[in-house]
Amino acid sequence: MKRTVICEHVGFGHPDKVADQISDALLDAFLEKDPNTRAGIEVMVKDNIVVLGGEVKSTAQIDYDHIVRETMDSIGYPDDHHLAGDDMKVVNLIGKQSPEISQSVDHDNGIIGAGDQGFCVGFASNETEDLMPLGAYLARQLCQCAEDLHHTLGPDVKSQVVVTYDEEGRSHVNSILVSTMHQCSLEECRAKVNDYIMNNGMDIDTHLFHQHIIEDKPEIVINPAGEWHTGGSISDCGITNRKIVVDQYGGYAPVGGGGLSGKDMSKVDRSATYMCRYLAKNIVAAGLADTAKVELAYIIGQPQPCAINIELNNLEKSEDKLSDNSGELPEALVAWIRGHVDLSPKGIIERFDGLRPRFLEVTRRGHFGHSHDKQEKNFLLFPWEQTDIADYLQSACQLK
Repeated sequence: MKRTVICEHVGFGHPDKVADQISDALLDAFLEKDPNTRAGIEVMVKDNIVVLGGEVKSTAQIDYDHIVRETMDSIGYPDDHHLAGDDMKVVNLIGKQSPEISQSVDHDNGIIGAGDQGFCVGFASNETEDLMPLGAYLARQLCQCAEDLHHTLGPDVKSQVVVTYDEEGRSHVNSILVSTMHQCSLEECRAKVNDYIMNNGMDIDTHLFHQHIIEDKPEIVINPAGEWHTGGSISDCGITNRKIVVDQYGGYAPVGGGGLSGKDMSKVDRSATYMCRYLAKNIVAAGLADTAKVELAYIIGQPQPCAINIELNNLEKSEDKLSDNSGELPEALVAWIRGHVDLSPKGIIERFDGLRPRFLEVTRRGHFGHSHDKQEKNFLLFPWEQTDIADYLQSACQLK
């Protein structure tokens, strides 16, 4: 069936993403001193005022003001925005984690229960080398121009990509939208961004670039509202975890009930969402399907998920494809996952080294879609992007 999927992404200077970065910078500071920190940190940023909220349980003491100012300096807004670290005012309303929640999470026997109820979603697709769905992949790569053209544009940028799939599952990029703040003229801004797209400043796979940018000839729209010189929290209010669809898979998959940033890995909103991506990516890497969606659901205080849902699909229907697996996953695959992958918060923390501070860079660069072949550093930052169990999953389904 023909369908259209729409995805957007935002740059690291978008005010919501700035709030995410402050939340995770504070989390990293706590984890640096106390790896067993429990945190749910929320941030609101408007103009040059940063309001901190949420709850923390930790033996560590951190300098909230210094971390906020340092994070704002790293964004690099133009001087006339007055959003440098020294310009910021910090209102700290962070309290202690509820003892009733705490006792349901950290059990006396060392077991870590889920920090809240909820369900989490992971998705993967073989459309791109990083096994991200095409529209979400392109939208994120487009926002890279905010960093590459930082000095003439600025860090606040949004992108949107529209992809149509025909009845056979073949993809076609219909349109590309980029709206970015800029310090040059509007004409120069549009020319620079257009050149960035047409000359593959996005650094995407050559085949993918020619197929979807050169051959599809999508409509490219740049700053349709006209000039945009003032960005960031001067022009909009930023709040932590308001971009959870951006952080995940756009229109390709639903998202769970909670965001990722500001939360330690006892919170399944974060840890289990990473695990869902890990499982989905390995399923696709194993060749079991073109796309995979994995959902895990948890009950607060209980370590293991109360439900697992996995959906597979093949995008292109042809004789050399596996049979349509859109129904139930073979029991052997479910049994292998349950028997070999610890889906508890503690198990996920151990598999992904989840007590190590890394989350500021993770949220700034994007939580998903990083190939380990490109950069060895990605092994440390994004361990949930590894495909180290793909062969085992393939064997479990007897497809070798």
